[in-house]
Amino acid sequence: MSADNARHRIRFRPGLRLSVFVVVFLPLVSGLAAWQWGKAGEAERFEAQLEAMAAEPPARLSQAQVEGAAADLQPVSVEGRFLQAPWVWLDNRTWRGRAGYELLVPFADDSLAGQRVLVNLGWVQGGVDRSELPEVELPTSRIVLSGQLAPLRPPAPVFGEVLDRVDGGLRVQRLELELLAEALEMELHPRVLVADAAQPGVQTWNFRAMRMTSDRHRGYALQWVGLGLVLLVGWCFASFRRDPA
Repeated sequence: MSADNARHRIRFRPGLRLSVFVVVFLPLVSGLAAWQWGKAGEAERFEAQLEAMAAEPPARLSQAQVEGAAADLQPVSVEGRFLQAPWVWLDNRTWRGRAGYELLVPFADDSLAGQRVLVNLGWVQGGVDRSELPEVELPTSRIVLSGQLAPLRPPAPVFGEVLDRVDGGLRVQRLELELLAEALEMELHPRVLVADAAQPGVQTWNFRAMRMTSDRHRGYALQWVGLGLVLLVGWCFASFRRDPA
């Protein structure tokens, strides 16, 4: 080998600092990729469950299962009337950058043996004056309404009052059925019914059955895999060094 080639010979000599960085962060990135891939599998099974439930005719709410996670998003139907009792306005709900409410109205179904069910009719834009609630017209006649049972979620933390009476309605910061039953002076069904799109009385329908799809989870997993590859390739590239002349 000539003296010139010896002076320019390349060796694999990883640097200590960069190697420590890779040893610390590569397992972290790999773990995040595996976690997102696992979440994608869970989301895919949930999507299949939703498709299977959607293929079945909705059950009457009085006969539907209401306990446990198996009841989440179960298709159901009710027959009766919207009540003129105070409507419930779930505050701080946004839609396409606009502030507003989700409207929940008590519904009387004779088969529920005196219970009333809160029906989520979707998003309504709020007005400039917070002392007034939006005006909404609902059917007054007897109707059949189909929808899904909303999942039970832990109540979000709230600073200040959870409920206040405004303009004949109840403006709430979170849904607490026991508190609402007391304020409405009626027995409420243990589940909220989210009305399907295009049902009578539905406003802007913005319900999301799941927060993130399986495809999005896989996309995030591939991003973490890509980041891990960049980290590994960058470490290898930086570790090849020429011998000093």
